[in-house]
Amino acid sequence: MIKTFDIDITNNKALALYNYIKTLDFIYLKEESNILTTEQKRVIDKGLEQLKNGESKTHEEVMNETKKRYPNLFK
Repeated sequence: MIKTFDIDITNNKALALYNYIKTLDFIYLKEESNILTTEQKRVIDKGLEQLKNGESKTHEEVMNETKKRYPNLFK
């Protein structure tokens, strides 16, 4: 019998369980790096909602704001 479950590794207890499970020789883990975290999905949904409501900025606006906020990254 095969059981499948998701572990939110952003939770410390879940991460500890995940790391323990990886040590067991009778468990095969299929890691999926293309799975988004709940937080990533939330931020993407927020951005899509902002676009839908006309709350967007041009690339140039974002770059100018980023350069002002993080000038050390643009030397």
